[in-house]
Amino acid sequence: MDIYLILGYTGAVLTGLILGLLGGGGALLSIPVLVYFFHIPPTLATGYSLFLVGITASSGAVQNIRKKLVNYEAVLYYGAPSLITVYCMRRFVMPALPDVFFTTDSFTLDKNHFILFVLSVVMFIAAYKMITTKPAEEKAATGAGIDRLKLSMLAVLIGSFLGLVGAGGGFLMIPALIYLANLTMRKAVGTSLLLVAVNSFIGFLGDVHSNPHMDWKFLFTFSAFSIAGVITGNYLHNFVKGDTMKKYFGWFILLVAILMVAKELSR
Repeated sequence: MDIYLILGYTGAVLTGLILGLLGGGGALLSIPVLVYFFHIPPTLATGYSLFLVGITASSGAVQNIRKKLVNYEAVLYYGAPSLITVYCMRRFVMPALPDVFFTTDSFTLDKNHFILFVLSVVMFIAAYKMITTKPAEEKAATGAGIDRLKLSMLAVLIGSFLGLVGAGGGFLMIPALIYLANLTMRKAVGTSLLLVAVNSFIGFLGDVHSNPHMDWKFLFTFSAFSIAGVITGNYLHNFVKGDTMKKYFGWFILLVAILMVAKELSR
Protein backbone atom coordinates (compact mmCIF):
# COMPACT_ATOMS: atom_id res chain seq x y z
CA MET A 1 0.00 0.00 0.00
CA ASP A 2 1.13 3.56 -0.74
CA ILE A 3 2.87 5.13 2.28
CA TYR A 4 0.67 8.22 1.88
CA LEU A 5 -2.46 6.08 2.20
CA ILE A 6 -1.11 4.47 5.37
CA LEU A 7 -0.28 7.87 6.86
CA GLY A 8 -3.62 9.27 5.69
CA TYR A 9 -5.78 6.61 7.31
CA THR A 10 -3.59 6.73 10.41
CA GLY A 11 -4.40 10.45 10.46
CA ALA A 12 -8.10 9.60 10.12
CA VAL A 13 -7.88 7.43 13.26
CA LEU A 14 -5.93 10.19 15.04
CA THR A 15 -8.57 12.84 14.24
CA GLY A 16 -11.24 10.59 15.72
CA LEU A 17 -9.03 9.78 18.71
CA ILE A 18 -8.62 13.48 19.48
CA LEU A 19 -12.38 14.04 19.20
CA GLY A 20 -13.02 11.12 21.53
CA LEU A 21 -10.46 12.30 24.08
CA LEU A 22 -11.10 16.04 24.04
CA GLY A 23 -14.58 16.44 22.57
CA GLY A 24 -13.29 18.69 19.77
CA GLY A 25 -10.25 19.83 17.81
CA GLY A 26 -9.96 16.83 15.52
CA ALA A 27 -11.39 18.74 12.55
CA LEU A 28 -8.36 21.04 12.60
CA LEU A 29 -6.20 18.00 11.88
CA SER A 30 -8.47 16.39 9.29
CA ILE A 31 -7.93 19.03 6.59
CA PRO A 32 -4.08 18.80 6.57
CA VAL A 33 -4.48 15.00 6.44
CA LEU A 34 -6.83 15.24 3.45
CA VAL A 35 -4.65 17.78 1.64
CA TYR A 36 -1.13 16.49 2.23
CA PHE A 37 -1.66 12.71 2.44
CA PHE A 38 -4.61 12.17 0.10
CA HIS A 39 -3.71 15.10 -2.21
CA ILE A 40 -7.26 16.49 -2.15
CA PRO A 41 -7.50 20.19 -3.16
CA PRO A 42 -8.13 22.41 -0.10
CA THR A 43 -11.41 23.77 -1.48
CA LEU A 44 -12.76 20.21 -1.70
CA ALA A 45 -11.05 19.10 1.54
CA THR A 46 -12.92 21.75 3.55
CA GLY A 47 -16.21 20.32 2.27
CA TYR A 48 -15.14 16.76 3.05
CA SER A 49 -14.14 17.93 6.52
CA LEU A 50 -17.65 19.26 7.12
CA PHE A 51 -19.10 15.83 6.34
CA LEU A 52 -16.58 14.09 8.62
CA VAL A 53 -17.14 16.56 11.47
CA GLY A 54 -20.91 16.15 11.11
CA ILE A 55 -20.65 12.36 11.38
CA THR A 56 -18.43 12.41 14.46
CA ALA A 57 -20.25 15.25 16.25
CA SER A 58 -23.63 13.58 15.71
CA SER A 59 -22.80 10.64 17.97
CA GLY A 60 -21.87 13.01 20.80
CA ALA A 61 -24.93 15.16 20.16
CA VAL A 62 -27.30 12.19 20.49
CA GLN A 63 -25.77 11.24 23.84
CA ASN A 64 -26.11 14.80 25.16
CA ILE A 65 -29.73 15.06 24.01
CA ARG A 66 -30.48 11.90 26.00
CA LYS A 67 -28.71 13.40 29.04
CA LYS A 68 -30.73 16.63 28.62
CA LEU A 69 -27.55 18.70 28.23
CA VAL A 70 -28.81 20.72 25.25
CA ASN A 71 -30.28 24.21 25.59
CA TYR A 72 -32.77 24.53 22.74
CA GLU A 73 -33.26 28.28 23.11
CA ALA A 74 -29.53 28.76 22.50
CA VAL A 75 -29.78 26.32 19.58
CA LEU A 76 -32.50 28.52 18.06
CA TYR A 77 -30.82 31.92 18.45
CA TYR A 78 -27.33 30.67 17.58
CA GLY A 79 -28.33 27.97 15.12
CA ALA A 80 -30.63 29.89 12.75
CA PRO A 81 -28.16 32.64 11.72
CA SER A 82 -25.25 30.19 11.81
CA LEU A 83 -26.98 27.69 9.51
CA ILE A 84 -27.82 30.39 6.97
CA THR A 85 -24.25 31.73 7.07
CA VAL A 86 -22.55 28.36 6.71
CA TYR A 87 -24.80 27.29 3.84
CA CYS A 88 -24.33 30.59 1.97
CA MET A 89 -20.56 30.42 2.47
CA ARG A 90 -20.37 26.94 0.95
CA ARG A 91 -23.05 27.38 -1.72
CA PHE A 92 -22.31 30.89 -2.99
CA VAL A 93 -19.20 32.53 -1.47
CA MET A 94 -16.70 29.68 -1.91
CA PRO A 95 -17.50 29.11 -5.62
CA ALA A 96 -17.34 32.90 -6.20
CA LEU A 97 -13.84 33.35 -4.74
CA PRO A 98 -11.31 34.15 -7.48
CA ASP A 99 -8.94 31.37 -8.49
CA VAL A 100 -5.99 33.76 -8.05
CA PHE A 101 -6.04 36.60 -5.49
CA PHE A 102 -2.75 38.16 -6.54
CA THR A 103 0.56 37.18 -8.06
CA THR A 104 4.14 38.49 -8.05
CA ASP A 105 7.34 37.35 -9.71
CA SER A 106 8.05 34.94 -6.85
CA PHE A 107 4.70 34.18 -5.24
CA THR A 108 1.10 33.47 -6.23
CA LEU A 109 -1.77 33.46 -3.76
CA ASP A 110 -4.55 31.34 -5.22
CA LYS A 111 -7.80 30.11 -3.65
CA ASN A 112 -6.33 26.88 -2.29
CA HIS A 113 -3.37 28.62 -0.66
CA PHE A 114 -5.66 31.32 0.77
CA ILE A 115 -7.85 28.70 2.47
CA LEU A 116 -4.82 26.96 3.97
CA PHE A 117 -3.45 30.28 5.27
CA VAL A 118 -6.81 31.10 6.91
CA LEU A 119 -6.92 27.59 8.39
CA SER A 120 -3.40 28.03 9.78
CA VAL A 121 -4.54 31.25 11.52
CA VAL A 122 -7.47 29.36 13.08
CA MET A 123 -5.03 26.62 14.15
CA PHE A 124 -2.68 29.16 15.76
CA ILE A 125 -5.61 30.62 17.74
CA ALA A 126 -6.84 27.17 18.77
CA ALA A 127 -3.32 26.07 19.79
CA TYR A 128 -2.86 29.22 21.89
CA LYS A 129 -6.14 28.63 23.71
CA MET A 130 -5.37 24.94 24.32
CA ILE A 131 -1.87 25.68 25.66
CA THR A 132 -2.67 28.70 27.83
CA THR A 133 -6.23 28.08 29.09
CA LYS A 134 -6.38 26.83 32.65
CA PRO A 135 -8.62 23.87 33.54
CA ALA A 136 -12.21 25.03 33.34
CA GLU A 137 -14.29 25.10 36.49
CA GLU A 138 -17.95 24.20 36.20
CA LYS A 139 -19.91 27.45 36.14
CA ALA A 140 -23.01 27.55 38.23
CA ALA A 141 -26.23 28.42 36.45
CA THR A 142 -26.99 32.11 37.04
CA GLY A 143 -30.55 32.16 35.76
CA ALA A 144 -29.62 35.06 33.48
CA GLY A 145 -31.21 35.12 30.05
CA ILE A 146 -29.61 34.77 26.65
CA ASP A 147 -28.09 37.84 25.01
CA ARG A 148 -29.89 37.05 21.77
CA LEU A 149 -28.49 39.87 19.61
CA LYS A 150 -24.83 39.33 20.50
CA LEU A 151 -25.19 35.56 20.27
CA SER A 152 -26.75 35.81 16.80
CA MET A 153 -24.08 38.24 15.60
CA LEU A 154 -21.29 36.00 16.85
CA ALA A 155 -22.99 33.02 15.22
CA VAL A 156 -22.67 34.74 11.84
CA LEU A 157 -18.96 35.41 12.44
CA ILE A 158 -18.16 31.87 13.60
CA GLY A 159 -20.35 30.42 10.85
CA SER A 160 -18.23 32.31 8.32
CA PHE A 161 -15.07 30.66 9.67
CA LEU A 162 -16.70 27.24 9.70
CA GLY A 163 -18.01 27.69 6.18
CA LEU A 164 -14.68 28.93 4.83
CA VAL A 165 -12.24 26.42 6.33
CA GLY A 166 -14.52 23.54 7.35
CA ALA A 167 -13.24 23.64 10.95
CA GLY A 168 -12.91 25.89 13.95
CA GLY A 169 -16.54 25.89 15.05
CA GLY A 170 -16.40 24.03 18.34
CA PHE A 171 -13.60 25.77 20.19
CA LEU A 172 -15.01 29.20 19.25
CA MET A 173 -18.62 28.23 19.93
CA ILE A 174 -18.29 26.97 23.51
CA PRO A 175 -17.07 30.29 25.04
CA ALA A 176 -19.87 32.11 23.18
CA LEU A 177 -22.50 29.81 24.69
CA ILE A 178 -21.01 30.13 28.19
CA TYR A 179 -20.80 33.93 28.26
CA LEU A 180 -23.64 35.00 25.98
CA ALA A 181 -26.16 32.22 26.65
CA ASN A 182 -25.16 31.84 30.33
CA LEU A 183 -24.84 28.06 30.06
CA THR A 184 -22.83 25.80 32.31
CA MET A 185 -19.76 24.19 30.74
CA ARG A 186 -21.49 20.81 30.38
CA LYS A 187 -24.54 22.33 28.69
CA ALA A 188 -22.34 24.51 26.47
CA VAL A 189 -20.42 21.43 25.27
CA GLY A 190 -23.62 19.45 24.71
CA THR A 191 -25.30 22.31 22.87
CA SER A 192 -22.23 23.01 20.76
CA LEU A 193 -22.00 19.40 19.59
CA LEU A 194 -25.56 19.54 18.26
CA LEU A 195 -24.87 22.89 16.59
CA VAL A 196 -21.59 21.69 15.07
CA ALA A 197 -23.24 18.55 13.71
CA VAL A 198 -26.16 20.42 12.11
CA ASN A 199 -23.99 23.27 10.81
CA SER A 200 -21.51 20.82 9.28
CA PHE A 201 -24.18 18.83 7.45
CA ILE A 202 -25.88 22.00 6.17
CA GLY A 203 -22.53 23.37 5.00
CA PHE A 204 -21.76 20.08 3.26
CA LEU A 205 -25.18 20.23 1.60
CA GLY A 206 -24.14 23.57 0.11
CA ASP A 207 -21.06 21.82 -1.29
CA VAL A 208 -23.16 19.03 -2.79
CA HIS A 209 -25.35 21.60 -4.56
CA SER A 210 -22.34 23.37 -6.08
CA ASN A 211 -20.21 20.24 -6.60
CA PRO A 212 -22.32 17.06 -6.87
CA HIS A 213 -19.34 14.84 -7.83
CA MET A 214 -18.34 13.71 -4.32
CA ASP A 215 -16.21 10.62 -3.68
CA TRP A 216 -18.72 8.95 -1.35
CA LYS A 217 -16.72 5.72 -1.09
CA PHE A 218 -13.70 7.63 0.19
CA LEU A 219 -15.82 9.71 2.58
CA PHE A 220 -17.41 6.66 4.22
CA THR A 221 -14.05 4.82 4.37
CA PHE A 222 -12.36 7.79 6.04
CA SER A 223 -15.35 8.16 8.38
CA ALA A 224 -15.08 4.49 9.41
CA PHE A 225 -11.45 4.95 10.44
CA SER A 226 -12.30 8.20 12.21
CA ILE A 227 -15.21 6.62 14.12
CA ALA A 228 -12.88 3.81 15.22
CA GLY A 229 -10.64 6.54 16.64
CA VAL A 230 -13.61 8.19 18.40
CA ILE A 231 -14.58 4.90 20.06
CA THR A 232 -10.98 4.36 21.19
CA GLY A 233 -10.73 7.94 22.42
CA ASN A 234 -13.95 7.64 24.42
CA TYR A 235 -12.54 4.54 26.10
CA LEU A 236 -9.14 6.12 26.83
CA HIS A 237 -10.87 9.24 28.19
CA ASN A 238 -11.49 7.29 31.42
CA PHE A 239 -7.75 6.79 31.96
CA VAL A 240 -6.08 10.05 30.87
CA LYS A 241 -6.41 13.65 32.05
CA GLY A 242 -8.17 15.71 29.40
CA ASP A 243 -6.54 19.02 30.39
CA THR A 244 -3.05 17.56 30.06
CA MET A 245 -3.89 15.99 26.70
CA LYS A 246 -5.34 19.30 25.51
CA LYS A 247 -2.03 21.09 26.15
CA TYR A 248 -0.06 18.40 24.31
CA PHE A 249 -2.49 18.53 21.41
CA GLY A 250 -2.23 22.33 21.39
CA TRP A 251 1.54 22.10 20.89
CA PHE A 252 1.01 19.50 18.16
CA ILE A 253 -1.53 21.72 16.36
CA LEU A 254 0.93 24.64 16.65
CA LEU A 255 3.66 22.54 15.02
CA VAL A 256 1.33 21.43 12.20
CA ALA A 257 0.28 25.06 11.57
CA ILE A 258 3.91 26.20 11.36
CA LEU A 259 4.75 23.38 8.93
CA MET A 260 1.70 24.26 6.81
CA VAL A 261 2.69 27.93 6.54
CA ALA A 262 6.30 27.02 5.75
CA LYS A 263 5.22 24.55 3.05
CA GLU A 264 2.80 26.97 1.40
CA LEU A 265 5.30 29.85 1.45
CA SER A 266 7.94 27.59 -0.13
CA ARG A 267 5.76 26.82 -3.15
